[in-house]
Amino acid sequence: MSTDFAPMTKAGMAQLGDHGWRGNAVRTEVVGGWQWVHLAHTGAPSYLVSLKISPTADEHDAVRALEWWLLSPGREDGDVIEVI
Repeated sequence: MSTDFAPMTKAGMAQLGDHGWRGNAVRTEVVGGWQWVHLAHTGAPSYLVSLKISPTADEHDAVRALEWWLLSPGREDGDVIEVI
């Protein structure tokens, strides 16, 4: 399955409790069949995170993985989220 992740490259807002972030893709690339989307989330605190998206995943899977990451208390700048 091939999914166009171009909509993820547009800036958007994410809100989690009192925290809010503006997300923007800084780079997308395909490596070994996996789509990599590198996102910058600016806010307090700011994060750079990469989604490594399998060829069988769709946009819904990627959004759900990013939401899970935002809810995770152990999230860190530079994390890689593998989307299967």
